[in-house]
Parts: sequence; structure tokens; C-alpha cells
Amino acid sequence: MWSIAALSFTIIAVALALLKLDALSLPITPYVGALYPACMAAGVLGKDHWRKYVIFMTLMLFFMVIGQFSYKLIFTGAEVILHSVSGLIIIFLPFLMVARRRAPPTASLIGLGGLLISIGGLALATLLAQRPLLPIETVIFLLHPLLFLSAFLMAAGIYSWKGG
Repeated sequence: MWSIAALSFTIIAVALALLKLDALSLPITPYVGALYPACMAAGVLGKDHWRKYVIFMTLMLFFMVIGQFSYKLIFTGAEVILHSVSGLIIIFLPFLMVARRRAPPTASLIGLGGLLISIGGLALATLLAQRPLLPIETVIFLLHPLLFLSAFLMAAGIYSWKGG
């Protein structure tokens, strides 16, 4: 799951670096963008629950495909549900595991990185919905540092939790 998340993140980062916000209009973007947090969440869930989460993730991706070709609301609903549930797992589960002493304190870096990527994702989503929370120039200026810092924090947290 970590490898798929890393590959998805790399594709997103390269597309944004090369195409700027035009990357968001690529047909594959919603799927790659959904795979990243979903695979991260499955990785955070770990050996006990990741398989169940992959079933949920596959179902939501299936609904996204169905919705893309039929009823846009199905697509949007599945995408929002997948992102929301994944984000909640990524942000809160590491903190919970640290509080229960089932993970080292540095594992909370995953949650902090998840929070940062959520801020960037929310800023992008509001731009796409044409209801920006921040001016477009600010979003573009902050997006790459947020992505980098988020990836760095999550990688450090994953390494300390799973590698230590």
C-alpha cells in the first residue's frame, strides 16, 4: 500500500509541477488523487484491517467510474466519501495509536503530514468548485511546499512506526 501511495503521490507532484493547475483537468487525476490517500489509509490501518479497507477503496473507485459515465453525483459522492474517510484515518489514527502507546511518538508525524495534505487538498477542491478559500495565487504558492512537507512528515512517521 505504501508503494502505491508513493507512486500516486509522485505522479500528482510531477503533474502539478509540469502542468500547474491544468493537471487537475486530466481525466486520470481524480483516480490517482483518490488512490494516494486511500492507500496511505490502508497502510496506516496495517496488517489487521488493510484488506477490508482495500475492498472499501475498490468499491468507491468503482462508483467513481460508474458515476463518471452515468450520473455525476455518484462520482462526486464516492470521491468525497473515499477522501473523507481516508483523511480521517490518516490524521487521527496515528495520534490515537501514540496515545494508546501502540506506536512511537514520532508516528504522530503521519497525522501531522495528513493534516497538511488535507489543507492543500481542501484549497484545491475549493478552487475547482470555484469557491476558493484563498486567492489562487496563494494556493499555487503554498501547494508545492505543503506537498513536500506533508510527504516528508508522513515518510518520517511511517519509517519510525513501521521501520523501528
